[in-house]
Amino acid sequence: MNTLMFFYTLAILVICIVTTVLSLAAYASSRRRFFIYGSGVFICYAIEMTEIFFFEYTLQNQSFPASDYYSITMPVLRTFVATASQAFIWLIAMDLLDKHSKKQFVIPVATFLLSELLIIVAVPYGPIHQWLYYTMRQVFLVFVGLYIFWTARKSTQVELKARVNNQRKHLIIGAILVGCIVAEDFYNILIVPMSLAPSWLQLYLSERNFSENVFACYFAILLIIYSYHVLSIRMQEAPEEKNVSDLDRHIEEQMPFYRNAYKLSNRETEVMRLVVLGKSNQEIADELFLAVGTVKTHIHNILAKTEQQNRMTLILHFWKR
Repeated sequence: MNTLMFFYTLAILVICIVTTVLSLAAYASSRRRFFIYGSGVFICYAIEMTEIFFFEYTLQNQSFPASDYYSITMPVLRTFVATASQAFIWLIAMDLLDKHSKKQFVIPVATFLLSELLIIVAVPYGPIHQWLYYTMRQVFLVFVGLYIFWTARKSTQVELKARVNNQRKHLIIGAILVGCIVAEDFYNILIVPMSLAPSWLQLYLSERNFSENVFACYFAILLIIYSYHVLSIRMQEAPEEKNVSDLDRHIEEQMPFYRNAYKLSNRETEVMRLVVLGKSNQEIADELFLAVGTVKTHIHNILAKTEQQNRMTLILHFWKR
């Protein structure tokens, strides 16, 4: 069992490291802040898994008193690492929703940190203490998911609604896995009488949540795939740093994938970008120094390649990719 858990933990750490490296490389290529935030999440998770691995290694040849089952090892370190991880997750959500308020960032993260510290200090040692401490993470994730859907629902921006809708499947799977995490903690901490379990089982269940490992690996794989796609398209040259609007930034991020998927020429890509920005044929012609008839020809070719009926369906199709 010790050998199995050793390689299991090692595999998770390798996944975290690979995800972090590829995510940082994707950031260097695309300058998307999302990749920095994603790498931050998995750096924090790797630190926490390393701490758990160290704890198990030092106690593997020692008896594990049942009275210590509900203890939280290195509570200060774990609390600040967990807070950093939740902060990066919240930054990913804010980036998806084009939210940039410092106050809006600080308040949820500070609330999470204070809640964890309050539980450590004020809740008596025991199963409720441990369960509340770990469940606060899932409460925060539920808050993030609900905020994303609520913001998209009340927004009038087509592109924002489309971006959130593109992630709906992953958000739903994430919600299911969060439910599994809560259920596993509830069963292992509040239901199972650990005092009756073998000491080796107490050692591995006291700090681990296997559903959480699945949750982390699922989103790690998604980030690895996305990083690979970005690197495969944009490795040749990194985009220039420039001040652009959120809409321009999202178009620049999406356009390489759309161009490659439908084999758009360089000129068609330029026209497509301006169409998505809502420019008229005359405005496109003036900006690109083309005749209006030439612009109409390019738009006709784009509609044919993408199998869309008109400009409106073309714009919606672009954001649904």
